[in-house]
Amino acid sequence: MIIAMARKTKEDAQKTRDQILDAAELVFYSKGFTLTTMSDIAEAAMLSRGAVYGHYKGKLEVAIAMVKRALDQVKPFQNDMALSPLLNLKQYCMQEIRSYIEPSSIQRVLFFLYIGINDTPDLLHLRYAWEKQRIVQIEKLLKDSIAIGELKLNDDFELISLYCQSIIEGVFSIVYFGNLPDTQRWQKAEQLCEFGLQRLYK
Repeated sequence: MIIAMARKTKEDAQKTRDQILDAAELVFYSKGFTLTTMSDIAEAAMLSRGAVYGHYKGKLEVAIAMVKRALDQVKPFQNDMALSPLLNLKQYCMQEIRSYIEPSSIQRVLFFLYIGINDTPDLLHLRYAWEKQRIVQIEKLLKDSIAIGELKLNDDFELISLYCQSIIEGVFSIVYFGNLPDTQRWQKAEQLCEFGLQRLYK
C-alpha cells in the first residue's frame, strides 16, 4: 500500500514536471529566455507559480531541464547498410535539416537554443554539446567513406567536416528562410545536399 502510494506520488510529480516543460517549450519558443517569466510558464501550464517553483528554482533550471529532455529523446542516426557512407551522410544531413524545420518538440527547443538564449552560458554549453554530437556523426561517416575509398585519405579532413556542417546550415537557411513553395522545398533540400556532397567524390 505504502509502495503503491509512493509510486503514484512519483508518477504525479513527473506528470507535473512534463506539464511544466511542455508549457515552457511553447513560451520559450515564442518569447525567448530573457522575456520569459516563471509566471508565463505557470500560466501556460495552467498551474500556480508555487506549483512550478515546487519543481524548479527558476526559469534557467526549467530551460535546462526542457532542453535536456528534448535532446535525450532524439533518436541516434541509423546507417542504412544498403547505402555507401556518403549516401548515408546525405541522409544524415536531411535528418538534421528536418529536425530544425518540421514542427516538433526538438524543433522548438533547437530554435530556442539558436535564437532565444541570449548567450546564457549554461544553455550555450548544451548547444555546443548538441553540435559536438553532430560533428562526431559527420566525422564517423567521413572516416567510413575514406575506409572504402570514396574519399581520398590525403584530403583536409577538418575542412571536409566543416564543409559538411556548412551544407546542413546552408540548406536549412534556404528551406527555412527562403520562399520555396511547400511542395518543392524538401525536394530542393535533398537535391542541394546531394549536389553539395558530390563535390567530395574523387
